Amino acid sequence: MDIQQFSPITACLTKVTLAAGTTSTLSTTGTTTYLIRSKFYTKAALTNQATPTTDALTGAAFVAVPANYGSIYAVGFNAAGTLSCVQGTVEALDVNGAFVQAPNFGGLPLDFAMIGYVVIKAGSTASSAPGWVFGTSNMSSVTGITYTFVDATGLPDRPQIS
Repeated sequence: MDIQQFSPITACLTKVTLAAGTTSTLSTTGTTTYLIRSKFYTKAALTNQATPTTDALTGAAFVAVPANYGSIYAVGFNAAGTLSCVQGTVEALDVNGAFVQAPNFGGLPLDFAMIGYVVIKAGSTASSAPGWVFGTSNMSSVTGITYTFVDATGLPDRPQIS
């Protein structure tokens, strides 16, 4: 049998109910079961878990999202169970607060199982200097900022706006 015909699977097998914790933290419910390159891993529920301040793909600090812009963040775990995030593109919003062009996800590290994503939009009333920053800025009750938390088994096949 040719084992090269099989592709390893990286996916989240649990609906995690990704949500904002307090301040700049994230929470999930229940134990998360996920695969990285077809190997099983589990992670206990997150309660007010500090979010990373650097992008898991680039190692750089997250790019600020100024007023009238939005971005998307892939949220996941690596094999060690460390919460990691990857920022997508920062895109302009129209006068109604909708994306002019949907943000694209960036590439994902090989050692990363996506459990969900967060779409943030900084409307016209958001602070513009320097802007909202993932991992640093408050993830709840910030004027002009809206958040959408979405559970996912992996990277969607197209850009997402909600």
